[in-house]
Amino acid sequence: MFKETVSNKKKFLSSLIKAPLKQIEKDASARWQYHEELTAQLLESLCRLPHCQLLYVINTDGTQLTGNITRNGIDDTWKDQDLSDRPYFSGNLPFRGMILSAVYLSQRSMQPCITAVQAINHNGELLGFIAADFHIKDLPIINTSTLQRMHLQNSQHHPANANGIGKQKRLTEADSNIDYLIYALSTLMQEHDVFHCKLHFDSERCNLWSYQNPHDYQLHRIQDLMCSEIFDLYPASEYNERSVVPIEKIPLVFAQLKALRQADDNNYLHSGSLNIANGMVGLSFSHDESEYLSVDEFLNRDLGYWLNKDQFLEEQIIEKSAQN
Repeated sequence: MFKETVSNKKKFLSSLIKAPLKQIEKDASARWQYHEELTAQLLESLCRLPHCQLLYVINTDGTQLTGNITRNGIDDTWKDQDLSDRPYFSGNLPFRGMILSAVYLSQRSMQPCITAVQAINHNGELLGFIAADFHIKDLPIINTSTLQRMHLQNSQHHPANANGIGKQKRLTEADSNIDYLIYALSTLMQEHDVFHCKLHFDSERCNLWSYQNPHDYQLHRIQDLMCSEIFDLYPASEYNERSVVPIEKIPLVFAQLKALRQADDNNYLHSGSLNIANGMVGLSFSHDESEYLSVDEFLNRDLGYWLNKDQFLEEQIIEKSAQN
């Protein structure tokens, strides 16, 4: 069960951080010779990596080139330490791209930990690695086999399946590129003044509102969001002080929308929205059901709730009746 849980969490983590780590690598390679700028860039980029406990850069020999970057700031006392004996460094490190280490016990926190290692390349030369540490306990479980079995049991008794329909093929361009869309939409909200996003999976469209022009939304095709030019359409800016959603929770919301889209072939997510100005998430499902709730409430509900929502609400009614 532990292996199954860890495998599930690693799949979730990989999909969440692959695109932002690639962008962080690009920025790091341009600042490789300037360690102070490199450290400052990592601190600025930490919000792109939800659940990340620690971020730092090491060279190909295993020497740490930056301080330890956490949400509390930079600790330079760890700079220049030899990390070549770390469990993740003794394995097969990537020449390009990212790998996730096996689980090991962190010497700093004494917690089971995973390290994401992203290669830093420049003109075909391997410069070093970005290392991002994550505690296993902090990573959510998405779409576990238990939930899949629950879904199977539910779908066997679903009216749509009784009539020979259901489980329809609904793979769209948004579904095929969902991991990059999580990165692109998160970046637009974190760094480009967008405060409201509504993603329409089935029609392959996305509405965006910016603080600079809040009365006029822009409608984009999914193909538009896949191009880097999308970031030129919205001015780069500091995270707006009017935003009430913590910046690191933005990609978590989009990751949860992905989970809802993929969790159930009968009642799946049709569209999802996030407004960081009022802290609300909007959901619209294929069976014409809609719901609005706060970001924290949305993130605190796992897939078990959504797959068994009717049963959950019925139990709540019974419990309240018993209390009265």
